[in-house]
Amino acid sequence: MLKIPTYQLRRAFYERLENPLWVRPLLDAGAFTNPPEPEPTGDGYLRDTYWPEISFLTRIAPQAPDDVVDVLLQLKESNNGWVRRAVIEIGSQIPTESSVRLEPLIKAWAPTGFGWRTDPRALVSLSISLLEGGQPRLGRWLANTLFEPRPSDDIKSIRKPELVLEEYWYEQELPRMVPALGENALKALVGWLTAYVKASGHASGDRDFSAMDRSSIDSRGDYTDRPEDALIDAVRDAAIRAMATDPTGTLNVLLRGGVKLLRKIAIYVVAEAIRQELEAGGDVAALIDAAKQLLEDPESDDEYVRVEYAQLARAAARAEPAATSVVTPFLARAFEVDLAWMRERLPRPEGLTDPEWEASIQARAQRYRHSWLSAIGHDALPADLREELAKLDESLGAIDDPLEPMGRITSWSGPNPHTSQDAMAAMAPAELVVHLASWHDKGDGWGPEPSHEGQGRALSGLLTTNPLALRGVHQLGDQLRPTYLRAILQGWEAATKADLELDWSQVAELVEHVLDHPLASPFPVEGGDFDDDKDYSGAKDAAIGLLEELLKKRGSIVVPDEYQERFARLLIDRSNDEDAWTSYDSYSHEGSGWDPLTMSLNWQWPSRVRALIVAATSAENSPWQDDALKAIEAEASRVDKHGAGRAALGEGLGRLLNAAPDWSKTHLDDLVGTRSGISVEQQIALTTAMATHRYNRPMYELLTPAMLAAIDVGDALVAGWKGESHPLPRIGEWVIDAFVFGHIDAEDPVFDAFFSKASPEVRGDALGKIAWAFFRASSVEDPIRDRFATLWDDRIRHVREHPRDSKGCSGIYWLAKSNSFSSEWWLPRLREALELEPTVAIERYMIGKELAQASTTDPAVALDVLKLLLRRRAEGGGVAFDLSRHAIPVVIANAMMSPDENLQSQAEAYMNELGAQGYLALEGQVKAVLDGNVGVDDVDE
Repeated sequence: MLKIPTYQLRRAFYERLENPLWVRPLLDAGAFTNPPEPEPTGDGYLRDTYWPEISFLTRIAPQAPDDVVDVLLQLKESNNGWVRRAVIEIGSQIPTESSVRLEPLIKAWAPTGFGWRTDPRALVSLSISLLEGGQPRLGRWLANTLFEPRPSDDIKSIRKPELVLEEYWYEQELPRMVPALGENALKALVGWLTAYVKASGHASGDRDFSAMDRSSIDSRGDYTDRPEDALIDAVRDAAIRAMATDPTGTLNVLLRGGVKLLRKIAIYVVAEAIRQELEAGGDVAALIDAAKQLLEDPESDDEYVRVEYAQLARAAARAEPAATSVVTPFLARAFEVDLAWMRERLPRPEGLTDPEWEASIQARAQRYRHSWLSAIGHDALPADLREELAKLDESLGAIDDPLEPMGRITSWSGPNPHTSQDAMAAMAPAELVVHLASWHDKGDGWGPEPSHEGQGRALSGLLTTNPLALRGVHQLGDQLRPTYLRAILQGWEAATKADLELDWSQVAELVEHVLDHPLASPFPVEGGDFDDDKDYSGAKDAAIGLLEELLKKRGSIVVPDEYQERFARLLIDRSNDEDAWTSYDSYSHEGSGWDPLTMSLNWQWPSRVRALIVAATSAENSPWQDDALKAIEAEASRVDKHGAGRAALGEGLGRLLNAAPDWSKTHLDDLVGTRSGISVEQQIALTTAMATHRYNRPMYELLTPAMLAAIDVGDALVAGWKGESHPLPRIGEWVIDAFVFGHIDAEDPVFDAFFSKASPEVRGDALGKIAWAFFRASSVEDPIRDRFATLWDDRIRHVREHPRDSKGCSGIYWLAKSNSFSSEWWLPRLREALELEPTVAIERYMIGKELAQASTTDPAVALDVLKLLLRRRAEGGGVAFDLSRHAIPVVIANAMMSPDENLQSQAEAYMNELGAQGYLALEGQVKAVLDGNVGVDDVDE
């Protein structure tokens, strides 16, 4: 030590020393007692002087961990950044029995920070090493210290939480940390995310708008590195894994804090877990219980949770259609809550009478309800709500994208308005136009600056509620850039849907100007990407959307006849835009996940096809119908490689058949194909038509040749709309509907083709969906029930003769659930189906109560069915659980009470067998039934 008194000599010595035996003598000699403290630089900064000794300790620590830790423990009071960096790095590299001794240093430095030189990855590695090395207490403490946000001193309502790690490290390091947390990972992650939203002020006291923080739990929709996003992703992924093994416990962890964002995640997670379990062929009984809990909970009533709620309802309905019965009371409560807050908080316009004010509130609440019903969708809704949705679609117009999340940001800068909607409303029409025309975006497109897009959205919102805000101003198209023209047209379209009258002359003038204008814009683009329309394509698409809405006959506002014809002529003659076709045709959408029908809602050319169908069918014997049909024919002649135009034609086929039957029949073969062949474009039109229309006899007869060709295509049949029903089972549903309604018999060519060529799985899928419809029906006429029963008997007989087709028996559970079929009919058929296809026993639907009731009339067959069901209990734990809670004691007791001594013996032997397998309380439960203390009425649904 006397020979190395200078900094340079110390550095030469310690940076080259490799012998671990030097640590202890140097420590005893006091070589490691005086690391330099940070020095002020005179300009407000501090300088950390490098301490050469620390390089030796860091390098040699893996070889002499305990000696090095002895050195480090003497440095607790040091503020040197190099020292703090080394302590963390050393701790992450040495055995945990040594690194755990560093606890006094780590905890002493935590309040003031681990040093700006410390590598965050080393901090996380130290925590992981402790957790995985048998030191969970300190490992969890350090993990919490690193990742748990804390409230800042900011007194604002919305504030930035204090973080130990920089924001972007959450994205990088959470995936490493989560596995080390093991079974405690989800609890820790939920705690960190809860702390973040509370520290940020998003969920504090009675105010909780945290569900707004992420438009979609599935994906971020942007490329930000917010800690909140990383935490959401981590909670989501961990919860999905946990949900597979412990749905109840996982749900409790997510919901116990009462945070809306965590509820939103929980709803998404349960839906995703159901989807994954169904794809894997597993049991979803416990997941369905979790889904029901969330679907019926009033706390799930949040507009920013609507999309996840709808997706959960769809997933639950796919697994167990009866599960969504709780949606009806949930939406009823939500509707009353909406009415209450609207009456309390909405400003009441002057001059409105009490009935008028109440009517306006009711209408607004109905629109909210419509958005929920549309999001859940026809197939997932209970029968009563399906009918309501159809009526709301007819009166208010179908919502184009009901699953579009609230608050999704589609523009980089903002989009924020320069002038608020209220300020615009205070301006005179001419003043507002001058203001819009004279304002210029002088920003650089970086950050939430005011933009033309933001201005446009405020303008559109204004016109939605006050469509006459620009009344009296002519030649809007010459004065305003295309961004504002698009906003005006979209605002008018929304106002039309709300039954508000427009200035027809002004509308016609602007639509004509936009449709006639070249694609290029004379206005220089201002701002960044998405801040300003670069051409007129968006405005033209908005003009077509407005014309389609105006030509629909609905609502209390009637478009004058002369303007209705003018609007139709504008659509037919002025919207034929080759630029729109070229843009659509040249687009490469591989990987987007869009099906043709979804794509048709997002492009100008297929939107025109849809609008032309409305024009051709909007009025009986209209003077423009022939021209509209010619325009449709011209567009249908194009080679539509994406299929969006064909999907629009399929969606509108019912309207065309009703309003233009002669034209439709003449062109039907070109639209949907013939018996001799069906192209991909025709497949899209056919499958979209069948997916978007209910079964009806005229369409069935007209589509028969095309359906036969589609069945020949088989599993490769292209879906125009990738909804819950795949194309081939949907054809089967139509076939079965036609049969049970008595419109066809088994000799029908489509019936014969479907049941002879479609796979057993497809046939079983179709039969199961119709059986579910019988279960949901409030009443079924006897002839219809009997024909469906005959069909099932035929299918069971077929499977008996062709055992390879046993999958066609799936879905038979719903016959037991339906009140239309007596137990004397379905019970023996269920037994035979279970014998023919044992995997039916692991179906996810619960029939415990039905089986218990059936055992009172036929205890022998009921006992046989119980045995067949429980034989597969290893694969279907949820079924066994349902039966053990509900049916087993009653079925066995009824068999033991039978006068048939052989049946009595069988029942007692089976009770003992189940008892030996673990049903320890079964004997007492059976005795309670035998003694009359428990009966069928005590069995839960």
